[in-house]
Amino acid sequence: MTNPSPSWLEVTLSFLGDGELGNVLQAFAAPWPRGGPPAPSERPWGHDFAALERELADPVVLATVPDRLGGEIDRAQAELFGRRTAAVDELLASIGDRPARALRVGFRERLLGILAAAGPRAPRVRALADFYYSHACRHLHRRAHGDSLPPLASALSSLRWTTLTDGLARATIDGLFAEGPTHVNLLRVEPRRQPIDVVDCRGDAGAGVPFVDTVARLGARAATSGGFFLYSEADIAPPSRRHDPVGLLVQGGEVRSPAWLRRGALAINRAGMAWIERIGPERMTMWLRTRTLDPSTIVNRASGERGPDMASIAVVGDRVVAVGRALAVPLNGAVLACEDATIGDRVQLAIPGIATAIAGGPVLLEQGRVVLDLRREDFWGTAPPVTFSQDETGDANLLPRLAVGTVGNELVFAAIDGRNLERALGMTLGDVASLMSALGCTDALNLDGGSSKRMVVDGMTLDLPSTDLVGVNAAADPGLRPVYTAIVIGIRADVVATP
Repeated sequence: MTNPSPSWLEVTLSFLGDGELGNVLQAFAAPWPRGGPPAPSERPWGHDFAALERELADPVVLATVPDRLGGEIDRAQAELFGRRTAAVDELLASIGDRPARALRVGFRERLLGILAAAGPRAPRVRALADFYYSHACRHLHRRAHGDSLPPLASALSSLRWTTLTDGLARATIDGLFAEGPTHVNLLRVEPRRQPIDVVDCRGDAGAGVPFVDTVARLGARAATSGGFFLYSEADIAPPSRRHDPVGLLVQGGEVRSPAWLRRGALAINRAGMAWIERIGPERMTMWLRTRTLDPSTIVNRASGERGPDMASIAVVGDRVVAVGRALAVPLNGAVLACEDATIGDRVQLAIPGIATAIAGGPVLLEQGRVVLDLRREDFWGTAPPVTFSQDETGDANLLPRLAVGTVGNELVFAAIDGRNLERALGMTLGDVASLMSALGCTDALNLDGGSSKRMVVDGMTLDLPSTDLVGVNAAADPGLRPVYTAIVIGIRADVVATP
């Protein structure tokens, strides 16, 4: 009996030898959803690594990416993902050593597998490009500097805060550390002295108004981007729209986006006390006409795609969009038990004790402990954003991030840049949790990061752009993506923020 041929992965790991980059090659072995079937067997390869490398060298593969994704997302977004895949491939080729050659084979093999798989493919292609780019950059820096660089923690011991006004200060971490180049903008805020609100910015964003101009119109001293929104999901259907908020958003005591998903959120009461809490349907008071609704009957996209075989309503936002039994669960809504309802009915919603809130997730720190429990916060199945619910990297992806934490009566915001070879590689969620802990936070929350992460102070955008990859053979001026929800600090009392 002949022995079966080794897989391409076994051949590549053997060529690579020992090292942590082997974990990079093993990511993206199977499509989601989480909790789905086991990973399929890897493609067998009966030759050596050099032959595999030659077989995968066809440049046409990368050129077809925009066309292969065009049926799922708009053309501009498909071309953006095409540029990212080309930039990653070119960077790996320019490094050219043994680890980079192994990573380039892994990148192309995984890309071919994703393009050949059933859709949706776009979010997987985006995640793959980010993942391989960040680890290629980290490898390049470690090769150049070895163990000669100080840890990031060394910068925190000498961190210098600049007071902007009473209850508001800023600081910057900028340098080359053992973890790689790092650029982080920090804000320290006392909510009782500097009022904080959340704003739905979709109107301005849709009209092409830059976020920095929106902040100026509101008269705020500072602002950051906010929570997640619908973006790369393949099944966005009316009444949902691309860029709709995902998770809780409370403005002026009014629930603007319900907590159909149980997610970590920043919450503030009318007295200016701020805290971080997981807020889901059980925290909402819900009623339809005169009937109180039972949150224990709710099914969202983290728990299933079909509601129970009982009289139910499907709700998006606060509107009933379907009535019946065994209803399809809306992407950005829920199904819950209710009789005698009509399509178009409005579900009344309230969360007592909260004046301002915005959901993100996952919670990073809880009473000083690192938690990162994605399943507990409904990052699962087909729940948006799928980049979190269907992460195939096991939190090994270095990305731009935004986080907020509590230090006594203060909040600390950290806007972490990434996708930049020379200035900022980005961080994993675990890295961000460690950073927030080192900054003295007892509780901390991840907010929406990636290209949407933004921090504005006194009319200046502080972030390094990250819509495209910045570095070797990548975009030199990638621009800034619009912001769709925001956290504003020190807003003028005479300004009324409207969606």
